[in-house]
Amino acid sequence: MERDELIDMKVLEKAAPMIRNAAHPLRLRILDYLSREDGARNVGQITSATDCCQASVSQQLRILKDQGILLCRRDGNFMLYEISDRSVLHILECIRHNQNETK
Repeated sequence: MERDELIDMKVLEKAAPMIRNAAHPLRLRILDYLSREDGARNVGQITSATDCCQASVSQQLRILKDQGILLCRRDGNFMLYEISDRSVLHILECIRHNQNETK
């Protein structure tokens, strides 16, 4: 492989934090759920879909929001979450592809 075929270092530096922050099983599950739904979802919906306790889901949502992977907005009494940077979904595609390859 020639050097000019490598991904530019600036691109990798930008991608590394997103990959690092998404690389948690519950965060990946949250992203998987949000990628399949139309529109934003509240914590209760995400908690139910991921089959995890609200405290853990809320903690992971905060991390994803702080890293700019998720958007959050208030709707009455609810905080709604949706994916802001859809490029993170390529990680899920790789995981899904690998899952299908190993079956």
